[in-house]
Amino acid sequence: MRYFLFLFLLILAGCNKIDTVVSDDLLQSGGEYWEQLTIQGQPAGFQQTVLSFEKVEGQPVKRFERQSRLIVLRYGNRFDVALRVSSVSRMEGGFLSGTVRLNGGGEPIETSYQSEKDQLIVSDSAGQTTLPWQPELPGPETLLCELLKVPMQPGEKRQLTFFEPAMQSRVVAAMVAGSIERVEINGVTKRLLRIEVQNRLELLQAGVQTVSETLWTDSNGNIIRREMPMDGQMLLAVRVPREKALGLAVEKPSAELGNLGVIPLNSPILQPHRTARIEFLVETKEGSPTDRFPQTPFQSVEWLDTKRAKITVFSAINNTNNVQLVTSEKFIKDQAEAKPEELASCSLINLNDPQLLELANQVNSDSLTPRQTVLALEQLVHKTIRQTSFSIALASSSDVLKSKSGDCTEFAVLLAALCRAKKIPARVTLGLVYTTFQQENRQPEYAEAGMVFHLWNEVLIDGVWQPLDATLALGGADAARIKIADENLSGNTLAPLCHSLLGVIGQIKIETLRQ
Repeated sequence: MRYFLFLFLLILAGCNKIDTVVSDDLLQSGGEYWEQLTIQGQPAGFQQTVLSFEKVEGQPVKRFERQSRLIVLRYGNRFDVALRVSSVSRMEGGFLSGTVRLNGGGEPIETSYQSEKDQLIVSDSAGQTTLPWQPELPGPETLLCELLKVPMQPGEKRQLTFFEPAMQSRVVAAMVAGSIERVEINGVTKRLLRIEVQNRLELLQAGVQTVSETLWTDSNGNIIRREMPMDGQMLLAVRVPREKALGLAVEKPSAELGNLGVIPLNSPILQPHRTARIEFLVETKEGSPTDRFPQTPFQSVEWLDTKRAKITVFSAINNTNNVQLVTSEKFIKDQAEAKPEELASCSLINLNDPQLLELANQVNSDSLTPRQTVLALEQLVHKTIRQTSFSIALASSSDVLKSKSGDCTEFAVLLAALCRAKKIPARVTLGLVYTTFQQENRQPEYAEAGMVFHLWNEVLIDGVWQPLDATLALGGADAARIKIADENLSGNTLAPLCHSLLGVIGQIKIETLRQ
């Protein structure tokens, strides 16, 4: 499930004079530059940025390309994920078209974007969807180009708005230039301007989150160094020659991110799979926890004050006797009916795959109730994925059936596909689950108990969205978890879940009150 953190990492990735470090004028003739990515000082990959100018149908345009590759270790396993973003914009800034290609271990997933007046057409292997659009919204090259056009000065404030295809987001970047600092770049001390940036990510479909980063620029506005904190880890991107960027991280990754995102508890959960209900006290650094954790039939969120909430989670293992239906009219209206997307095929869930249909037919649903059917499918997925692998970032249901390996992301995608093949509405769920790493990974050096980010499923039966977890296959989901968000995968992007995760990671403290 750490995939979401890795994907987001890929997307970003006192003196009185500022040094000029880079002499190439990208705004005049175009060009490229390379960055080496490190995490906690360990090589973790590279990023290449290219800006060029050309004509499309006789009109001058800007073409922006960014390819990122993150190569790290997850519990000692090599984890290699690549992201390529390409976009075309008008010279004055309006985004015209673009593609996003993600390669995370299975078949590459590609999504294309085309702006047409007040609509953005999103296309992938499953078809097309349209989203509301602002024709004047510029593309992802905006921050780079604007800083080069007019370099910031100490004490200056500036705000830029642009479209980031990799996150399907409108980004509002609020920048505040600080002082000129001495910074070591490739073994040489340079004088660079420090700029603090607050990025407000506004998902085109729903959701808003804010993430921060720090930039250091030379006197021409070139971004020389980027730094972004993430849950106690620090991602650093520094401009280097191409050979250095492609060097050590590709040959021998050393950044170990296995325990990224662990939220410790005040006390262990002694019987996480057998406890009927667990009460958690959740405290947020910013904002209210009631805005980050939803009410569900199995999760009650009680507001205590502006920073704290009591979240009570009820076990759904093998029965629905513990279901605590939230009786508000809004909950019933929003939750009791399935959307067409929760039964549909898409790039990640291929319902036309003969191998998927063959596997689904192993469960004879004609002789079973819907509840019995989904429990049988939960067991089937658990048996089908024979090997736990931390080297896969994201795979479609067809990829999973070929490799029969993966982590919770692959378990959830395959179970959603099988349920939809049986005409049962299904979606994936992002949340936190109690885990003891030593038990699950059998590697004592990674032993640690706490809440970790996880994916499971929800299926709609008798008007109630009921949780399943094929990773554990216990006959439903236990109470040792907290739901954050759900996603039907219709957009063939996990950007909505990335947004939800960004509102939680590094932002919350959890204690157990009663179990």
